[in-house]
Amino acid sequence: MQTFTRNRYALLALTVGVLLMMAFLVGCTGSLGPVMSYQGRLTDAAGQPLNGNFQFTFRLYNASTAGTSIYTETQTIPVVNGLFDTSVGPTTILASMRPEDLAQPLWLEVTIGTETLTPRQRLLGSPYAFTLMPGAVISSTFNTTIPGTMADAVVKIVNGEPDGATSLPALQLVGNTALELMDVNGAIASIVSPDYIHIRSDNNILLYLDDDNNAGNERFYVYGNPTTEYCRFSGEDGAWYCTGAKGSVNDVNGENRVTYSMESTEVVFEDFGSGKLADGAATVTIDSLFAATVDLSEYHVFVTPLGDCNGLYVSNKTATSFEVHELGGGKASVEFDYRIVANRSGYEGVRMEILAPVTDQSEGK
Repeated sequence: MQTFTRNRYALLALTVGVLLMMAFLVGCTGSLGPVMSYQGRLTDAAGQPLNGNFQFTFRLYNASTAGTSIYTETQTIPVVNGLFDTSVGPTTILASMRPEDLAQPLWLEVTIGTETLTPRQRLLGSPYAFTLMPGAVISSTFNTTIPGTMADAVVKIVNGEPDGATSLPALQLVGNTALELMDVNGAIASIVSPDYIHIRSDNNILLYLDDDNNAGNERFYVYGNPTTEYCRFSGEDGAWYCTGAKGSVNDVNGENRVTYSMESTEVVFEDFGSGKLADGAATVTIDSLFAATVDLSEYHVFVTPLGDCNGLYVSNKTATSFEVHELGGGKASVEFDYRIVANRSGYEGVRMEILAPVTDQSEGK
């Protein structure tokens, strides 16, 4: 218990508690603002308890003397037989007080009327604030095995049932710049080790680039360094662009071997099949599933004979079929393979489009 003296008043501070960093912890009754309870006993200089309504001004400072005032609040508080009870601080998150203001040592200065009581009171963390100490666990399902089992994490957030059926997200970030990952030197673009970021899941991982469905220009970018874009994913049309080779890894005789994707100057799909000439001719029906994905008003067909003949050519191309004939009016009955290539529906006019570079990758614009 600390005594504060001034010419007219003496204040015995009975209880002072502040919910440091508590603005973001959500309980069953809703969000808690950065509010502290404050109780005390007010007497005159002779030690006699006072009665009546008194004007209190509370100020939070970042130093025991001088320093910067980060918050000020004035109240008229009833005092009965010297005792009073009140709350200090904004009741809503971010109202007149930023979270970073609370993440520092703080002192409370009290003024009654025109007299400022000394010294300032150092505010210490409440039990709520201890839930964010290194090694702490924030959980809605505490049991005896959770505390202290951090598994190489400073803070572990656990929420919900094992099957996830009734769970809320363990963490939700909302904002124009909701999440920023930095290395120990404070550099966003610097990677301190090959495994700097770990993402582990036993279920789906979802990324919504256009969550409000407004058909904007949302993009997901990957940079090799602050000025070199490696790839981007478009939230507008689902297009994926990369600057390097595209490949897959295959187990070949116990070794990881890479096979590479073929690329085209246009957006095309292709299909393959086989047929057989009868008396020098054949009609090939285009697969209906393939036809549903492409524009068959114009397409290409390549044929390869699998037997001796004068050669093959293609004619009478329609949206449902094409014909294959032997050159020179031949009457051979040979088998053949074919490859059909057509523009993907909706991308008929796309050919080696210009992809504008991102001018400011920190904003994704």
